[in-house]
Amino acid sequence: MLITAVLVASIGSAVWIPLFGQLSDRFGRRRTHMIGSAVTLVFGFLYFAMLDTGAPALIFLAIFLSLIPHDIQYGPQAAFIAESFTPRLRYSGASLGYQLASIIAGGPAPLIAAWLFATYHTGYAIAVYIAGCAVISLLAASQMRDYTNKDIGTEYESVALEEAPSAAY
Repeated sequence: MLITAVLVASIGSAVWIPLFGQLSDRFGRRRTHMIGSAVTLVFGFLYFAMLDTGAPALIFLAIFLSLIPHDIQYGPQAAFIAESFTPRLRYSGASLGYQLASIIAGGPAPLIAAWLFATYHTGYAIAVYIAGCAVISLLAASQMRDYTNKDIGTEYESVALEEAPSAAY
């Protein structure tokens, strides 16, 4: 049953990720990403509550729904990250940021979750960890500029100089 739930959730992601990417084109990448982070913050607790019931249908539902908060963030992620860098830095900056985040946050996450469960004997300790990560994501995203539907083909510094030439002198 667990493999089937993960498979169905993954098939759902094939629909959800492009959908949330498209919605981010309309409503803003930062806003969409932050909504995903807020949903993640809450969903960790709901997830473990559903798992703790032991009811197969609720466990299936928990696993199926668990990828949606991820997909809300993942849909706009590539554009949101890439647009944060000027054209001459875009590829390197996006790649470096993405890869370092994978090493720093993604790599140790399963080990931290296993340690939390072994120490506290409850999934809610993991939910608190997930919520903490979501808060960090919300804070970081709130500090980023949103370039949705803006021209990102020029160096941002040169655009700022054109808008306020007195600032350069």
